[in-house]
Amino acid sequence: MILTAGDYENMLKDGLIQNLNWLEEEFNFLFNSKERNYSQEDRALAHQIIKDITESIHCSEDVRLEELLIDTLKSIKSIYPELF
Repeated sequence: MILTAGDYENMLKDGLIQNLNWLEEEFNFLFNSKERNYSQEDRALAHQIIKDITESIHCSEDVRLEELLIDTLKSIKSIYPELF
């Protein structure tokens, strides 16, 4: 099977969308049980995770993915404002 550029782009987008879903799940897993008692290390970890996922989305140059990233970050921020 030969992949075209369009196939590759679709696979990349699907992977990035999965990363956004993972991002929300990861924040819930890591920080939900902390009851807002976040350490400096928790904040640093949250910022590093956000930085890494943001860089991977920005590399795609897809406006829709950036919009999804913004929506995802807003959702996370509404639940964990102390980590931002």
